[in-house]
Amino acid sequence: LLLSVTRDFSHTHKDMETDNNNGHQDLKEITKQRLLRDVIRSVKPAGGWKILVIDKVTVRIISAAARMYDIMEEGITVVEKIDIKREPLPKLEAIYFLAPTQESIDILIQDFADAKKPQYAAVHLFLTQRLPDDLLKKIQSSNVKSRIKTLMELYMDFVAYESSVFHFDSPNSFHLLFSPESTDGAKEQRRIADKLVTVMTTLKEYPIVRYSNATPAAHSLAALVQDRLDHMKNSSAEFAALASSPNRATLLILDRAFDVMTPILHEFTYQAMLYDLLKIENDHYTYTAKTNANEDKSKEVILSEVDPLWPTLRHMHIAECMNWIIDGFNTFMAENKGASKLSSGGKVNTLKEMSDAIRGMPQYQEMLDKYSLHINMSGKAMEIFKAKDLSRLAGIEQDMSTGEDSDGKPAKNLVSNLPPILSDPDVTLGDKIRLLMIYIISQEGIKESDRQRLMDLARIPVPDQSCISNLRYLGVTLLKGNKSVKKQDVKKNKKDKKRDDAPPYELSRYVPTIKKLGEDIIGGALSNGEYPAVKEDLEYGIKADSKVGTPQAVASKRTSLAPKWDKKGKKDKVTQLAGSRVIIFVAGGITHSEMRCVYELQQKYSREVILGSTAVVTPDEFIGQLKNLKAIETAEDGKMA
Repeated sequence: LLLSVTRDFSHTHKDMETDNNNGHQDLKEITKQRLLRDVIRSVKPAGGWKILVIDKVTVRIISAAARMYDIMEEGITVVEKIDIKREPLPKLEAIYFLAPTQESIDILIQDFADAKKPQYAAVHLFLTQRLPDDLLKKIQSSNVKSRIKTLMELYMDFVAYESSVFHFDSPNSFHLLFSPESTDGAKEQRRIADKLVTVMTTLKEYPIVRYSNATPAAHSLAALVQDRLDHMKNSSAEFAALASSPNRATLLILDRAFDVMTPILHEFTYQAMLYDLLKIENDHYTYTAKTNANEDKSKEVILSEVDPLWPTLRHMHIAECMNWIIDGFNTFMAENKGASKLSSGGKVNTLKEMSDAIRGMPQYQEMLDKYSLHINMSGKAMEIFKAKDLSRLAGIEQDMSTGEDSDGKPAKNLVSNLPPILSDPDVTLGDKIRLLMIYIISQEGIKESDRQRLMDLARIPVPDQSCISNLRYLGVTLLKGNKSVKKQDVKKNKKDKKRDDAPPYELSRYVPTIKKLGEDIIGGALSNGEYPAVKEDLEYGIKADSKVGTPQAVASKRTSLAPKWDKKGKKDKVTQLAGSRVIIFVAGGITHSEMRCVYELQQKYSREVILGSTAVVTPDEFIGQLKNLKAIETAEDGKMA
């Protein structure tokens, strides 16, 4: 008998809505409910208890979307990683949630190699994507075949990182897509397209696919996505019905070359600043806190929306953030009489006073631990800000990136600001490289002799100079007078001088390009010449040289459980969303600054905006990726172009 493979891209909106009385769910909640409903709850063994086996891909998918409590509450007795030696539990049925890779399928088969000593009583196999024919044949010819009760392709192969952000946990995509030495660029684009389509199936969207025509990579990726969406449409009647929906989403596909400035700039909103300045790895942060006995204790936390303070704080400017933490703590004490009595009776005015007060209130430890964490992180970030004199550095960065000074006048004599910083031994090598890159991008190239003189002044080692020379592979002009593949639109912010949502701080004047693109989509002003649709869609008026957005005449009302935390304990305020989704995907990485932008767009325009990428990158990671695109040419090999 042949195994029957079920393809699960036919879950309905009704199914989704029954899990949430408010009707609309954000991306993270939708992903969580699919995992619980279509995977965990769908398996109902006679004894009630079951095992969950995951691999290195699905562990990220699950941990981002759901808490361990959510999983264990559904009858899961233990969660095990497939690549770690496990004790046989032959009386229990197991859910295997795996990526359809050679490695994972081979271990699955090995678990049941001995028919008399099976790892588990039965197998319910759920896969993130389509199972390749060769791996299906391997399963068919192995002992595990007789143990399989369920074989389902979920089409869910992404990390729901935040309520409005997803990524593919693929930082290496940047190298594969942009390195001149990469031979796997086309293969990587196909892999990205496969994953991106699983996001669309999870959201139940057959979107209008648009792309930037400035780079071939975005065009070819968009074509691949459209092809896979059409295949889905032809394979599922329900998915086909989405194609005629009057409320289709817009999916705009870009690659990292569309804005090279944003990943380099210093940013002083809370989340972006923390990830830039502190040591945070895979969202894990370790810090030392004082116990009630005034002893040092190391703590490790995961920065996520599970923390009730994080969604409120993460997009605040650091100055607002520190004030909010103190005000929030004082409010907490005022509303908890026991806490108020223990805190010496008065308000706190500084982070240090907060820290001292927290140690005296152990019975409120869970909530106070949250405040303690943010006291530590914001304090550490400000210490580094002052120690590195980032105020001086960031002011020059902003003048260069916007083309204006803090008074809104054209920035002059920018190059004269560079030597004092580049020659300063107290300025880190990384900050010098970032400043020089910003200068070259903003000037649309400089003379080779000037570039070499500035690099020598900064004492940038030859291997690290490739960070700068490799900008060319993202379309940046390095030499004055040369033409790049794509001109960097670095002075667009000059037109946005009077924006009512611009940050009120002179070190935060630059507005990432992605925000302007999002506004253009929402407002129907995105040029079809520069950002055409893959398929001409007459129902939506997409024609050559026209400007179109997502139709709003047929907008449906939805509510978003936007990430907010009400310190007074009242019911969360929800943002009413109208119209179709806006989905922006960037191949090659997104920044925390750009993540902030989608929430600002959503809040301002009451439209659901989702941002996705192959990975989330910090400035240091981005510069490291640039360095590794190609080793710098020596004098013997030739000169930089």
